[in-house]
Amino acid sequence: MPGASWRREMRFGEIALFNFDAKSGQLLGPKARVPQLPVQEVCMVFGSRYAARASARGQIAAHPQMLTVLYDRRGRWFSTRSREGENRRNPGLGLAWILLQFPLLAIYGTLAMVAFSHLTASYLDAEPIRLGELSQQQLSSLLAGGLILGGFGRLLFELIRIRLLVWHGRPALAPVGSPEREKLYRRVAKGGASGRLVPPEVSLVPAIVEWPVPEKHSEWSAVLQSRGFQRRGEFTSPETKAGHDFWFKADEDLTALIATLPTRGMWLAVFTRYEDGSSSFCALNKLPTGMDHDPKSVKAFLGMDASAEAVIEHALKNRPQGRRRRPTADNLLDDYKTGWRRSVEWRRSRGTTPEEVKRVDQGRGQPKAVGETSSRNR
Repeated sequence: MPGASWRREMRFGEIALFNFDAKSGQLLGPKARVPQLPVQEVCMVFGSRYAARASARGQIAAHPQMLTVLYDRRGRWFSTRSREGENRRNPGLGLAWILLQFPLLAIYGTLAMVAFSHLTASYLDAEPIRLGELSQQQLSSLLAGGLILGGFGRLLFELIRIRLLVWHGRPALAPVGSPEREKLYRRVAKGGASGRLVPPEVSLVPAIVEWPVPEKHSEWSAVLQSRGFQRRGEFTSPETKAGHDFWFKADEDLTALIATLPTRGMWLAVFTRYEDGSSSFCALNKLPTGMDHDPKSVKAFLGMDASAEAVIEHALKNRPQGRRRRPTADNLLDDYKTGWRRSVEWRRSRGTTPEEVKRVDQGRGQPKAVGETSSRNR
């Protein structure tokens, strides 16, 4: 996959895992569902090939209709796993490695025994093992013992590795509110993946948007029109699959946006931008997601039941004083793109806090916008 954008977000040594439908080739999410958003977690990244292959085995066991594909940071294909088995990039290399392990284990085990004999010789008043003084038969016996010891050491290593893998995944299975779950929040926040998943730039393409609740769109549009807003038109963003319907009222320095995201519902946002280019005040009829926002971009979440009239009035009465930027048909779309870029830059520079991760986790399953499907079913 040369040139793929997900490669830029990976660190050295990490392995990317993708899920596909075995029959159609459709890209799938971790729960074998068709992803609705490019920013959704469809590319899972692991710190080692071992962890990635373990996850692949578990997902195939849970969803036999899937197949999983592993890539490295350079976009090179490693392996494909399905319920029929695993195909690797270099199948002969795997067999060669298995065969090579036997002499390596024998050598490592033998060296360990020789080192142990030299270490204990002074304490037990015994002669250490001297390889140069051994007969061929004694050397063969020593190598056989070394192979057994090396094999035991490898088995112990694998058991410890499996145990660590299970221990590392325990916080994700712990109940919400438990101390183990708090460890998960800190780990996710430290990884900073949330900021990396959001595209830094968006484009707007004229389109006819499919609204999850068409009657709400008609209702909000009628209110905006009655309040003197002018319509700029409907657009979609290929990077996020978001739908937008832009309105503006120049004499009151107000911009209105009816927005929708697949599975995330739809909402009305009415906002004012300021001439400094970075400040804004926005009122929305949805619930907060749990993530913080740039302090310069104040957001007032009025809830899903707030009417379009209530959103407009709140935006007018509660916006701060300052030199407001007047929206026009010419600057409206560019200002939106600029605001998006600055919000992503702020998120990436500031990072994610454990408190944010905790709020998002606790809010799972609670619809936050009109027409949103439950996040627990996604």
